[in-house]
Amino acid sequence: MSMEQGQAPETSRSPAGGRARPRICTVGHAAVDHCFDIEAFPSAPTKTPAQQYRVISGGMASNASIALARLGGDVHLHGAIGDDDAGRFLMRCLVSSGVGCAGLQQVPGASSSISAVIIDAQGERQIFNSRGDALVRAQAMDTSTLQGADIVMVDPRWMPGAETALRWARENGVLSILDGDLSPQADLQRLSALADWSVFSESGLAAFAPGLSMADALRQALRDGTQMAVVTMGQRGVAWLRKGPNGELDGAVQTIASFEIKAVDTNGAGDVFHAALALALGEGQTDVRAAIQFACAAAALKCMRNGGVVRGPDRAEVEAFLAAHTLERV
Repeated sequence: MSMEQGQAPETSRSPAGGRARPRICTVGHAAVDHCFDIEAFPSAPTKTPAQQYRVISGGMASNASIALARLGGDVHLHGAIGDDDAGRFLMRCLVSSGVGCAGLQQVPGASSSISAVIIDAQGERQIFNSRGDALVRAQAMDTSTLQGADIVMVDPRWMPGAETALRWARENGVLSILDGDLSPQADLQRLSALADWSVFSESGLAAFAPGLSMADALRQALRDGTQMAVVTMGQRGVAWLRKGPNGELDGAVQTIASFEIKAVDTNGAGDVFHAALALALGEGQTDVRAAIQFACAAAALKCMRNGGVVRGPDRAEVEAFLAAHTLERV
């Protein structure tokens, strides 16, 4: 693909079915992942041989952006990277994937975020991250780059940018999503209160409301201000609560199971889930269960292959997978 840095694709329609192509702005973390495939995690500190090593793009917002581009979204990433080798590698990955990068700052003299990702034979992973200082040294977010957005999706790694983007979305009537991964409680609480959808990982929800049950933690998020509180639970599926039209809690916790698959690599699956959910909502999907099922299918397909989100599913693959599989309530 030939595309100048930050240039958005010209078309505003998806190539399949005449479907509206939503413009989605992502805000947050970009990183370089150094991935090592091993047979099993050791029980004690030791030297462990890796069967394969690869360098790929990582970070919640960066991964979600690439996944969105593969799924057919018009996506624009906002955040900060260094002007180091890692930052240049990330910029090449993003631009070649079709991600708009006008809002991605390359901070002079700053270091980019780098992770070591260890993946075992069952597809489970451990991540060791050095976040660098690019986000800390980033300039204030320019909200003019959000104009025309159908969806704004943020993560907690760049708090000034995330708060600015969520406040802009609320003021302009744009649907917003929080990727609520493990972060300080105060950060998650501040962002969740501003987001329309708060989509937590299990560890993120536990950090958001320590000591509460899953159901009570979701209720707490709704009381604090979010409209939809969701938690992804890996192989145990997804659960959610929503507010009714008058702000009341809309019934009991709803759940669906995960797809039964053979996982090869779970790294990036959560980012693909958020990307697919944002795409479904940006396209106007109002059936919550259908939107979440679409996201589950995309994440399942990611888990069935390694190589990072650049090898994640496209729209046709997700729709074919959904045609062949169904999810049940649990």
